[in-house]
Amino acid sequence: MHLQTDYTVPVEAVRTELRRILEAHPLWDQRVCVLHVTDAKERTLELRALVSAANAGNVWELRCAVREQLITFLQREFPGSLPNTRVLLPGPAPTAFTHQAG
Repeated sequence: MHLQTDYTVPVEAVRTELRRILEAHPLWDQRVCVLHVTDAKERTLELRALVSAANAGNVWELRCAVREQLITFLQREFPGSLPNTRVLLPGPAPTAFTHQAG
């Protein structure tokens, strides 16, 4: 199972969350729980989670559940680590804007 993330993703926190998710899931057979950074693309970092279950059907269900829960975790805890598009505009750096009531 692959996830595309921003370069700011805290990989070790995702690794810890993967372990927590699997330990609570009844389909996990406790053989495989691995998270790797498998690619560093121009705009995203690719994470791959490897998990195991007793049979192919259970692995499919487990992967889907883990993917959903990891995305929810990132949305809740590290929303900036989801893929972003950055734009650099030419010219001087913008100055801070402060709104004054009045």
